[in-house]
Amino acid sequence: MEREPTVDFDVLDPELANHLWERIAELREHCPVGWSDQHGGFWLVNRHEDVWAAANNWPLFSSADGAAPVQFDLDVFRMVPLETDPPLHRGIRRILNPFFTPEALKRTEPIISDIVRELLDECVQASPCDFVHHFTSALPARVFFGTFLGGERVEDTEWVLDIINSLFVDPDSAFEKIPELGAWCWDIMESRLAAGQRDDLIGAIAHAGQDAEVALDDRARLECMLLTILAGMETTASALGNIARMLATVPGLRARFKGAPMADIDHAVDELLRLEAPVPTAARTLTDDVEIAGCPMHKGDRVLISWAAANRDGSFFPDPDVLDFDRPNLAKQLSFGAGVHHCLGTHLARRELRLAIAGISELATFELQPGAEVIYRPGPARGPVALPVICGR
Repeated sequence: MEREPTVDFDVLDPELANHLWERIAELREHCPVGWSDQHGGFWLVNRHEDVWAAANNWPLFSSADGAAPVQFDLDVFRMVPLETDPPLHRGIRRILNPFFTPEALKRTEPIISDIVRELLDECVQASPCDFVHHFTSALPARVFFGTFLGGERVEDTEWVLDIINSLFVDPDSAFEKIPELGAWCWDIMESRLAAGQRDDLIGAIAHAGQDAEVALDDRARLECMLLTILAGMETTASALGNIARMLATVPGLRARFKGAPMADIDHAVDELLRLEAPVPTAARTLTDDVEIAGCPMHKGDRVLISWAAANRDGSFFPDPDVLDFDRPNLAKQLSFGAGVHHCLGTHLARRELRLAIAGISELATFELQPGAEVIYRPGPARGPVALPVICGR
């Protein structure tokens, strides 16, 4: 079925990345639901009410045919469990959830605090420095290697980061890069299988699917580990980059957080993520016909639900372009998603974000280098390409 395109929206467009909020506001006001002919064609859903409803209705808005805004070939790589639906999705999450509960992650707090301090010391010594390179990309990677890998393979950190970055910037490179990263992951998983180790995240993934409820083959287990790395490093890095820019440019923001209780900073994280969603959109596929905002959609249509647009919907969040840490409905910001596919790593990401905010706010100086132009990276995750800052203790 052919449709005339009604919106100009391409997540790989550099112009969109750098002018996202103006474009999204225009679309939400004039076209709450629109059709784009980019990347095979998709509906773009922009209002909080509609995005929330779609995210919480997995039987109608399925993830099983792909959840990436620009879809990888699922025969090359499927993001497990993100690109699955219940009951399989539920069974996989049951295996992974114990490693991501607040209680299980308590042990990571001192590890993250130490890494934050070490990285900030390096930034101060290198000042002026690119905070994306020295801190926001490095922190999630160091945390992953230090917690879930127990410090092993740490020498591969930069190599893994380079591959992840290329995947998000140029999805077509997945055909070349995924096998390289997959071989690296499989080697680590095989070490857990050989040792019979099941008591850490990688061991649990390596041994997943050995019961009737969760039938995962070797490929699905490998894809599950790949997604753990991609989500654990790249999306958190983008969130950190966005928040770091705000801390460097919004007057009084660091002073607000300096010495603040962690519970207050944790609450503030929701508003910071609402204002700058690190993952602007997610894809779904309709399993039946439906109508949203007067637009008839059909079974098999691809739909992009816009977390970013929903987060700045003024009908739900008044004065949406303003930081307001006293919003009564912050629990419904959508940067961690919603429904059964709500981000598995939410509690880990929140720890990294709040400890980073606390650490940055203790610096005597943290400001954008005069004359610096901050460019945003297009793609599934949105964050600064570079963040030139001056910092000092």
